[in-house]
Amino acid sequence: MIPEFIKRRKKFAIGAAIAIAAIALSIFAYKYLTKKPPYEVIETAKASYSDLENIVVETGIIKPQVGAMIKIGARVTGEILQMLVRVGDPVRKNQLIAKIDDRDILNDIEQLRFALSKAQANLNKIQVTYPQKIKEAQQDLASRQAKLKITSLELQRKETLLQKGYISPNDFDKATAEYGQANADLNKYEEMVSRLKNELIDDRRMQEDEIAGIKTNIEKNQIKLSYTNIVSPIDGIVSEIQGQAGETVVTGLQVANLVTVMLPDKLEMWIYVDESDIGKIKKGLSVLYTVDTYPDKVYNGRIDRIYPNPIVKDNIVYYQAIVNISPEDSKTVRPEMTTHVRIITETKAHVLTVPNSAVKFENGKYMAYKILPGGKVEKTPVTVGIKGENKTEILSGLAEGAEVAVKLVINIQPVDKAGGKPGDSGGKHK
Repeated sequence: MIPEFIKRRKKFAIGAAIAIAAIALSIFAYKYLTKKPPYEVIETAKASYSDLENIVVETGIIKPQVGAMIKIGARVTGEILQMLVRVGDPVRKNQLIAKIDDRDILNDIEQLRFALSKAQANLNKIQVTYPQKIKEAQQDLASRQAKLKITSLELQRKETLLQKGYISPNDFDKATAEYGQANADLNKYEEMVSRLKNELIDDRRMQEDEIAGIKTNIEKNQIKLSYTNIVSPIDGIVSEIQGQAGETVVTGLQVANLVTVMLPDKLEMWIYVDESDIGKIKKGLSVLYTVDTYPDKVYNGRIDRIYPNPIVKDNIVYYQAIVNISPEDSKTVRPEMTTHVRIITETKAHVLTVPNSAVKFENGKYMAYKILPGGKVEKTPVTVGIKGENKTEILSGLAEGAEVAVKLVINIQPVDKAGGKPGDSGGKHK
């Protein structure tokens, strides 16, 4: 006969074994029933042929072209009497936009004109009096020439009479003296006529030079006077004013800037290209861009040139690519606007493509998650070509019509410590 306590121990052991088996069965059932598949596909797409553009996305800024912004300054010192324009006003070429005090210059011109009239009067006097003096001297010279001729003939006659003994030597000496005096007088008047002619030439030249100098000074002051009228050299819009009526401008080594006028249709875009992308950028590439104020309007252009010198901003190296903006587009964009730029670096027709998000980069390789018949997911290595805004070219690894996961969740299956089997621990979205 089995003792009672042994019976109770057997019953307890059997109950404990049953309970342990039930717990183990429950755990196994829970793990089996709640275990998630390795991949949960949220969205798919099919590989298909399409045209593709490789796009480089950069940021740019609108700037005036060289020569499109003219700084108009004052070249004379004086008070600004009038400022005739305001910022934003349209102006025409040669339009008066400011007036500077011109009283000192006008006074200088008046004094020079008085000096000019005086110099011209002196010239007129020279041109009248000297010819008269020369004429009188020439008349005296003619009479001296006649007298010399008479005394010469008289001397010859006296010499003949002296040789025949009809006159005394004193009479001959007197005739000789008269001839000598007549000859000296002739030389004197010849010198006088020559001197008067030279004086006429010299005095007239000096007076003409003085007149020319005064006229030159008048012209210079008239040019200075024109500087007091500040005019616009181009058709444009006033973009900046740095002087007001009542202020005094002082010119020195540099021209004092007063008004800035810009040509609104002469704009260009500076694109800041990252150094990692500059190798793809070249002159002539097509550019699409937008500005914040017109987000739905897409502008077109082409790269005109690329500056060789780099620009370093926030320790990042950029290179400037320049796009000339058409006059039509210049009507809506303005200087200093930020642009969002897409540069088309390469275009391919009829290539196999999948959405960009269908291609994953894992462990140094490009992968696609292909959907097999029955819904099973297979990770497949792919070789990619160019990448567009929405699609990526597939060179190998997929065929046309292949279904790939665009969005999926990868469930991480850690190793079970007890049995070395994977267990559920959540998921990772891709």
